[in-house]
Amino acid sequence: MMYLFFVVKTPISCAVAGVIMATVGTRLAHEGGHYQLSSREWVNRLALFLGYFITGPSMAWHYRHVISHHAHTNQEEDVDVAYIWMADLLPGWFKILSLPGVAVGALVEIGPKSLIDILVLKSFNGHRVDWSLGHVLPEIAVWLFVHLWFGPSFFCYLCMWFVAGVIFVPCSQVAHAILYPDPQEYQSWAKMQIAESCDFASESDFWFHVAFGLTTQVEHHLFPGLGHHCYDRIRLITKAVCEKHNVTHYDVSAKKAFDALWHRWVKGFPAPLA
Repeated sequence: MMYLFFVVKTPISCAVAGVIMATVGTRLAHEGGHYQLSSREWVNRLALFLGYFITGPSMAWHYRHVISHHAHTNQEEDVDVAYIWMADLLPGWFKILSLPGVAVGALVEIGPKSLIDILVLKSFNGHRVDWSLGHVLPEIAVWLFVHLWFGPSFFCYLCMWFVAGVIFVPCSQVAHAILYPDPQEYQSWAKMQIAESCDFASESDFWFHVAFGLTTQVEHHLFPGLGHHCYDRIRLITKAVCEKHNVTHYDVSAKKAFDALWHRWVKGFPAPLA
């Protein structure tokens, strides 16, 4: 990925780097950021740094994903749903035509735009950024130096952003966006996580790898520090406990999940999953 993007530097190589970034790189960063890869902190930190590097500084991912999204899934404080209300105001035909821009814009949002969030706003959707944690300023300096001096042309960045976004946006949002918004109030954090997450294609190895391990989001949001290899067994326990306590546990096919995502995007409201 790094070689294709920073050394070869052609539109095709950068597009291929985008595919790798959206699948392998995202999974590496995701599992490193949740400290799933190793008991050694530096191994997880390095995985987060390298997996996210062609997109943006890895601490941006930490603030967006771990602090904002995981703690407040689909709630007002969740940075992942910050722009949905604006999209819901637009007509469906316009949103369909804007999909290429969404793919590019999402990667810009989680990458270069995060520099503004960290350095200027010092906040991600209301969540304060602490410059003294995670070596965030030295990392940004390294990231800027490498991208400014060794990065490809702007067109190559567009190729990477577009290709990565085409994979990353639907696969990262399908398990949550199809349930947003849900106006009910929850009695506990755990019930909120179960209600705002959806397992999809949970027995498919293909979708597990394409969606960078995010096919069992209910279990991941309940136990984010556990490795993904544990979720197949935990999923059965979680479903049994939910059934016992009359709590809805969504587990749908990939077709149903992505159909619901398309409906949510075009229509502006969730489709029934039950």
